[in-house]
Amino acid sequence: MNTLEVVPDPVSLMESMRAVGYSADSAIADLVDNSISAGAERIDIEYDASDDPFVAILDDGVGMMPDELTDAMRHGSRNPTDERDPSDLGRFGLGLKTASLSQCRSLTVISKVHKTISARRWDLDIVQHYGRWLVVVPEDAELKKLPMFRCLMELDSGTLVIWQSLDKLTAGALDPQQEMTIKLSLLREHLALVFHRFTQNEAGFNPIRISVNGLRLPPRDPFLKSNMFRQPLEGQTIRHERGDVHVTPYILPPVRNLTADEIELSGGNEGLRGTQGFYVYRNRRLVIWGTWFKLVPKEEFFKLTRVQVDIPNSFDDLWALDIKKSVAYPPDIIRTRLRELIPHFANTSKRTLTYPGRKRDTKDFVPLWTRVEPCHGAFRYGVNVDHPAIEALSSKLDMDDQKSLFALLGLFGDALPMEAIYADMCADHRKSDSAQLIATLIDHATNLLDITGLDVEQILTIDPLVRYPQYHEKLREELKK
Repeated sequence: MNTLEVVPDPVSLMESMRAVGYSADSAIADLVDNSISAGAERIDIEYDASDDPFVAILDDGVGMMPDELTDAMRHGSRNPTDERDPSDLGRFGLGLKTASLSQCRSLTVISKVHKTISARRWDLDIVQHYGRWLVVVPEDAELKKLPMFRCLMELDSGTLVIWQSLDKLTAGALDPQQEMTIKLSLLREHLALVFHRFTQNEAGFNPIRISVNGLRLPPRDPFLKSNMFRQPLEGQTIRHERGDVHVTPYILPPVRNLTADEIELSGGNEGLRGTQGFYVYRNRRLVIWGTWFKLVPKEEFFKLTRVQVDIPNSFDDLWALDIKKSVAYPPDIIRTRLRELIPHFANTSKRTLTYPGRKRDTKDFVPLWTRVEPCHGAFRYGVNVDHPAIEALSSKLDMDDQKSLFALLGLFGDALPMEAIYADMCADHRKSDSAQLIATLIDHATNLLDITGLDVEQILTIDPLVRYPQYHEKLREELKK
């Protein structure tokens, strides 16, 4: 067999690799992966959009000896098919180089192990000038002028990554400083979500401190595990020869039981409807979120559903994980099992939306509105004439007045603006002032006491008071006065 060795042109290949599709946020997240894999307990990210802009990432991990650093600067330093440590967040051996050079022309990496300091640099201008795969070894005097170098020297071990000549990060901008500031404005939020399980307390793991320009990442939890009204569901484990996939579903509370901060935390800019679905974690690192993998469409009744899916790194090729670790798709055997589980999650989400605040053991719950099916496939909503308040009022009226009352209630049902209500529900714009809401509930409770003759505990099971269990104790206190 005759063979020819075809060596890729370094200039063409490196310029092509720059167009893989990293955003600035995802590129920096890739470098944070390396720091976590190196055992870092603290990761500090600094960027400056001044006359000499830079991005720097410093960690206190194990660091690299000179030969290790040289190997780390090699493109494809790891075979993606090799077996990895279960906690390793890398895969292709390209992240450090590809992510960094997607944003800059000069990548400098300085690493310290005890008293041994080593530095290497990819400079695309040098590669272009010589047409060879040449890595620069910076002089010691030059290193001392680099940002955050002194901070690295204060550590026993660690690694400092510096981006300079930020051509891609500021490409096409009339004001490069403003462009860089805009592109990195959401960096803290992106990292806070992607690494939220690393920065918060989680059983068996110590939290990692990650900061951006001196500000620690804000706490994030897309599942609102601390909210007392969250619906618990039983998890599932999908067995596979490559390892186990752990599926943990969560049903968020209805919007009325969420604070403004929780609504932003769970929905962000896309709203609850846009962020429903699977949240896939690879070794606790969030890879992809807010998708049903086209197994079901995003619907209003699913919008409270979040499903945590934990996969090991032994599944990388099966899940079609890309270089940026921002795209993943489950294999057939996993996808089939997930499809079977979705109706269970969705039904609970639907009940939570339909009867928010209702306790499962409240058998005598009487809603104010009822769903009526006049014929197969059709439905409407009407006021429930069996509601205690309506029954009490009706009993005080004569026959003619009762007919007028029920005719009026029928008009309410027929004129219900269902399309407008559905549009508002999808937009998740139902934020309310809690003080005003409590005052309104007190008025409702007082009126129900007068109209129905029931006691306090009984009216708390009546719609709409039953929908707000978080305020029941407050209502008890106020009504006793």
